[in-house]
Parts: sequence; structure tokens; C-alpha cells
Amino acid sequence: MNGYSHLNGASYQNGDATSSNSVAVPLGSTNQPRLMLRNLTDTEATFHLSGVEMGLANSLRRVMVAEVPTVCIDQVLFLQNTTPIPDEMLAHRLGMVPLISTNVARGLRYTRDCECDEGCYYCMVTLRLKVSNLNGISGQFMSVTSDMLEVIPSPGGPVPQNPYGPPPAVSPDDQDIISNRDPSLGQPVGKGNPGIPPILLAKMSRGQEIELLCKAYKGIAKYHAKWSPLSTVAYEYDPYNKLRHTTYWYEEDPSVEWPLSSNAGFEAPPDPSEPFDYDAVPSTYYFTAESVGSVPVRSVVEQGLDILAESLGKVILAVQKETGVDEDEAEDADEGMVAPDLNGNGYGAGAYGGDQGGVGGGYGATPGWAGSGMSPLRR
Repeated sequence: MNGYSHLNGASYQNGDATSSNSVAVPLGSTNQPRLMLRNLTDTEATFHLSGVEMGLANSLRRVMVAEVPTVCIDQVLFLQNTTPIPDEMLAHRLGMVPLISTNVARGLRYTRDCECDEGCYYCMVTLRLKVSNLNGISGQFMSVTSDMLEVIPSPGGPVPQNPYGPPPAVSPDDQDIISNRDPSLGQPVGKGNPGIPPILLAKMSRGQEIELLCKAYKGIAKYHAKWSPLSTVAYEYDPYNKLRHTTYWYEEDPSVEWPLSSNAGFEAPPDPSEPFDYDAVPSTYYFTAESVGSVPVRSVVEQGLDILAESLGKVILAVQKETGVDEDEAEDADEGMVAPDLNGNGYGAGAYGGDQGGVGGGYGATPGWAGSGMSPLRR
């Protein structure tokens, strides 16, 4: 087969070749997950995932895109906007600005889980944009960029320490958020870094100004794509098309018109004399993930794996609840979900055991709120 299929012929236990005193567990093409990292930076990762079904590989891709939380602007209060750009358009641009979301999974609550009414320090990041070009040169435009956004304190934050009295009372949940909150949470990505150009929001001519407040909330890309931590994530398998899952359209020569990708160097080319294997399945997936900068791509992959494991654990628990048999009862009653015996033909007892841990406003004098209308985050 392709990929790491050459590793599937041996038997291992605890990562080592089996000895005479250990139980031989056969390794199939999709029951021994392996991950090999090829390249890793803060914004890009390239790795190989093998030993899993295609559905699991695609599930990891979808989870990395749509279920890893970040923080993004969701509501905008316009106090002044005398530029030609409408409030709604400017609010949309602000919502698409990536904000630093390091450790947001533990450093910020979802608004649905917070007890506040209008947003507070524990579920919201507040930003302000105040720019004016009242004394500018006539005929020259002033660029308003994401670097001009500044984080300001949100209401309901930690009470300052009183040097003459007892420490303020803080609940364990609030203390956990305070201790895990990143100091740069909510800052625009690339602010202060000359190597990263800022995002253009608007242009102002002489005599124009913008003043607004932004509320940024924690969310996932299932609600809106602006919460996605990745700009793209994709995987390739079977670069030589040995499985014939793809039919190439070509005019003269498919090998010239469809050049091989760089991943072909990790697999052996097909042998034309070998018969086609109708039972072959993909065994290696070549992933490439690119981050928008809000969360390091390594953290996105790790959180994606944790979320996927937690989701699968919930499915197992739901099936056990539906059948009315847990693991302890299944061992005695020999019914429900029972792990196969270690007889050399199965995965061994405890396959399902253990806890699965995871990780619109208008113009004029009256201020108004404009946002993306993502009501799932609001009450």
C-alpha cells in the first residue's frame, strides 16, 4: 500500500516489538495512529497522519477549522463616523480582524456561560478606535488600520488588592480565568510588529473622524467564519493515485499536465505490472495548516485533537447510556459494548475504557450598535 503500510506487518506492544512474554496485537492499516511532523512555524504546520480512517482524518480537519475557539469583534458601538464608509461595512471589516487568542479556551468564558448582563471582564474583550483627521492636508487621505485599535479594560474586572484589608473574594472559576488569561488577549495580530502589515479599515480625508467601541467575544467558526483560527487546512492522500479515486482530465499526457506533488517523495511509485488491489484503502494523509496568527498553529492542532477525542468520548458514553450497560456491567453480563478479548485477533480489553478528557447603527447623533448578527453568542 502507500504511506506507512510497511509498518503494518509487525506487532507491537507499548511501542516495542513484541517479545515472547507479551501479547501479539496485529497492526492494521487503520488502527495504529501515527503522526510525523515535517515543518512547524507559528503560522504553518505540515505533518503526516497515518493509521486512521479517512473519516477520522477529515474530522480532524473540520474540527481544526470550525471548533477551536478564538476571540473576535462581534458588536460595535458607533459614537462618531463622518467618513463615507457606512457603519455596517466598517463593522464587518472590524469583525474580520484577527485578534490574539492565545489560551482563550481557558482565559475567557463563552457569554452563554457568564452570569453578567452586558458583558464583563470574564467573557468579553473591549477595544476602542478613535481616529481624527481634522487638521490633515487637503487632498491627502489618512489610512485607518487595525494597529489603531487598542484594548481597554472591560467592566466587572478583578477588584484591586486592598493593602489595608483582607484580599477580595474571588470564586475559583473566576480565579482560574484570571490566572490563565494571556496579557495580550484581544490585541490585533501583528500590532507593533513592522514585519506584519496592518489591515486597512478605512480612509479619511481632511475633517473626518471615527470613534467607536468594540465588544469581542469568544466563539467558534461554526457560528461565523471570522472565528476560525486557520486561513486554510487541507490534506492529500495517495499522490500517485494508486487507488484511482481520481480520474484526471487531460488533453495529451496526464503525467505532464498533472505534475506530482511534493508528497510523492514519501511513497513508492506504482508498479505497472502489479494487479490492482480492490481492497486497498488510504493509510497516510499529508496535512498542511496555515494560521491567521490569532492562535499558534501547533496549539490549533493540539486543541483539535483534544476536541475530537472529547467528542468521540461523548459518543461512546451516549451509546453506553442508550444501551443501559456500562463497562463494569458489560464485563459481568457479557452484553452491550464489550471490548474484545486479547486473542491475537482484536484490539484488547479496555479499548473503550478511561475518561475521555479534552481539552446596526445609523448615521447622525444617536449612537447605535452594528454587528454581524451572530445571535448564538448572545442572550
